[in-house]
Amino acid sequence: MRRHSIRTTAITAAALALGLTLAGCADDTGSTSAADGDSTSGSSQSSENSSGNAEGSDESTTKRGADLATTDFAIEWEDAVETAQSAFDGDLAEIELDWNRDRYAYSIELVSDSEEYEVRIDATTGEKFGERTEKIESDDVAEKTSEVIDLNNIVSWDDALATALDAQDGTVNEWKLEGTESGPQWQFDIDADSGEDYEVTINAETGELLTTDD
Repeated sequence: MRRHSIRTTAITAAALALGLTLAGCADDTGSTSAADGDSTSGSSQSSENSSGNAEGSDESTTKRGADLATTDFAIEWEDAVETAQSAFDGDLAEIELDWNRDRYAYSIELVSDSEEYEVRIDATTGEKFGERTEKIESDDVAEKTSEVIDLNNIVSWDDALATALDAQDGTVNEWKLEGTESGPQWQFDIDADSGEDYEVTINAETGELLTTDD
């Protein structure tokens, strides 16, 4: 009887140990499955976030045909001039904002006593591209230096724009500040509701309306 009892107890203990082992395996499998599920869910969420960010980037890009009278760009024209001057020691002769290939960009011209520098600067990112430097011929030095703009002595872009739109209402497609031998000028290219295109020129020193040409 004693031997039978010991044998029964041993068998029972072995069965119990086996049951615990199997239970442990089941828990391990469940834990692994849960981790896999979390990993898959996280990957999907990351993909969705990436897609959302891409869409947001597209939405923040200014499309061609924007009204430049009301569109704000991350890079203001004064900032673009400073960026250009950080690459070339010269004075501003012209800056223009218009559509360039696939984006709005500032086209800037700087001049020194001996060289002329041109660069385009993305109005959204501030990226520089299309840089070019040329030597100014001695016969052209006087003309080029006479086109330099004194930025401390011009009316603001906002005031010039208001004068231009008072003269001709419509959508501003592009604009520029240009130095000329007769003084600096603001010019606004405006599409009227009639479909006609007008160029309105403002004296940049006095703010006076000079011309409205179609």
